[in-house]
Parts: sequence; C-alpha cells; structure tokens
Amino acid sequence: MRFTGRILIIIVTVIIAVAALFCIIGLASKGWTSGGLFCDGCSKTPAALSVISFILLIVTLVAFAVLMFDILQGFLRFIPFVLLFVATIFLLSTFASYFTSIVGYSYNLMVVAHFFSYIALAIAAYWYGQSDATSSSTG
Repeated sequence: MRFTGRILIIIVTVIIAVAALFCIIGLASKGWTSGGLFCDGCSKTPAALSVISFILLIVTLVAFAVLMFDILQGFLRFIPFVLLFVATIFLLSTFASYFTSIVGYSYNLMVVAHFFSYIALAIAAYWYGQSDATSSSTG
C-alpha cells in the first residue's frame, strides 16, 4: 500500500501533537529534581530551553496543519520541516543543559556527536529524497 503525501503529513502532524503532549507533561512533572524543572535554586537554562522547544513544537504543529491544506506553496513548504528540525535541537539542548552540571565533559562530547550525526541524517534524508525523486521521474 502506497501512502500519499497528505496521509504522511497527517501522520507527522499526529506524531508532533503526541510529542508536544509529552513535552508539556514533562514540563509540568516533578520528576526532574525534588522541586521540578522550575524549582528555586535550580538552573534556569533547562527550563527556558524546554519552554522554547514546546513553543516550537506547537508552531511546527500549526505549520504542518497549514501545509496539509496546501496553503504553503513553493519554497515555503520547507518551513515546517525547518521548524521541526530546530525544535528537536532545542529538545536535545534541554537534556544537555540539565545534565551538564552532573556529568563531565565526556557527556558533552557525546551530545555534540549526537548533534552532528543528526545533522548528517537530515542532510542524507534530503539527498535521498532528491535523488529518489529525480530517478523515479526518469525511469
């Protein structure tokens, strides 16, 4: 069974909505430390990054919904993908900034390795989509 582009965008939109739901639950829960992510005396960087990532997830959700109704045309169709990419970077930054005071520099190096591998994955996926589109149209 072949999925159409609209069905895939609906699936992506639903997955982003679930991610935003888990993000808001994670923001509100007290499982981060004894006082939660917004406790007194805690570093404010993870809290700020998590709020920014939640806002970016909501904006991405709206952008994919707009894309689903074919309102974004031409080059503007890339906006939801860029927003999702930036939101995931902010989510990773939340983890990195929360644990940076607990663990040593090896953890920071692994976070940087994850970031670069994520960038490489995104570029490879873009290349694969471009090469697949050009090869299927000629053959």
